[in-house]
Amino acid sequence: MHESPLAVLDAAGIGTPALTVDSWGTVTFLTGDSRPHQIYSPECPELDSTLLQPGESFRAALGEGPKVCHFQDLLAPSVAAYAGTVEVRRGRPDPVSVDSPS
Repeated sequence: MHESPLAVLDAAGIGTPALTVDSWGTVTFLTGDSRPHQIYSPECPELDSTLLQPGESFRAALGEGPKVCHFQDLLAPSVAAYAGTVEVRRGRPDPVSVDSPS
C-alpha cells in the first residue's frame, strides 16, 4: 500500500506541485501558512476543498486513472506557486477477477 502524497501550502506556495497517485488513491493538502487556502480543480471536482484555515488539512480521494488533474488555490488563482497537478495512474489489475476460472 502506498502512502498518500502530501502537499503543504505555505507562504512560498505549494511544496510539492507535481503529485502522482495510483487510481483510487488519496492526496492530502495541508495549510502550513498563517493564511487560509482553498483547493480547486477544473477537471477533478474531488480535489475541491472547503476553506482550509492554518493548520487544517484536506484529503482527496481520486477516482480511476489515467488522468491529470490541475489544481490551484482558489484564494490566489493568479499565483503560479499555488498551482500544480496530480497525475492519477491507471489502476493495477486485481489478481483475482470474476472472469478467472475457479
